[in-house]
Amino acid sequence: MPILHTLLILCLLLAAIYDVRIKKIPNWLSLALLVSGFIGNGFAINGLSLTDSGAGLAVGFSLMLPGYLFGSMGAGDVKLMAAIGSVVGAMPIVDVVVYSYLLLLVFAVLFIIIKGDLMKLLRRYKIMLYGLFSGVFAYQKPDSSEAAGQRIALAPAITLATCYVLYPTLCSTAFGVNLCL
Repeated sequence: MPILHTLLILCLLLAAIYDVRIKKIPNWLSLALLVSGFIGNGFAINGLSLTDSGAGLAVGFSLMLPGYLFGSMGAGDVKLMAAIGSVVGAMPIVDVVVYSYLLLLVFAVLFIIIKGDLMKLLRRYKIMLYGLFSGVFAYQKPDSSEAAGQRIALAPAITLATCYVLYPTLCSTAFGVNLCL
């Protein structure tokens, strides 16, 4: 089990670096992770079966697909999450998706604060909120120069979320030594 999860974490670190630097996650990386998940689980290295890999792939893909369809994330993020699902299975991938979105929210707020655009964001939401209560809702799209109008890499959040979800498993199975404190 540690071998497959170690490979997963190394691939995710590489995906995070690619996503931050060039805003893309290479297909070969997601494919390598997907194939290793099916092979590893096919040999029951992870304690899961091929059915679990397929279910994890389907759940990871289906939970991320709406974000891609609405334009809030790239296809690489969807493929990466599906590949992670093939390694960890259906139940843990739900946790990975939820924690990834929560971390992305934290990253986005920090990014907006660091760029100094928090007041612009709050003013825009104040106008939208007033419009909502007056019956005239008008969405104000942020300028491309604003931090809220820029894309944030999702792979670092996915990497941290996956490590968090796998932490108990990694601690209890690291070569028979309990590493959890």
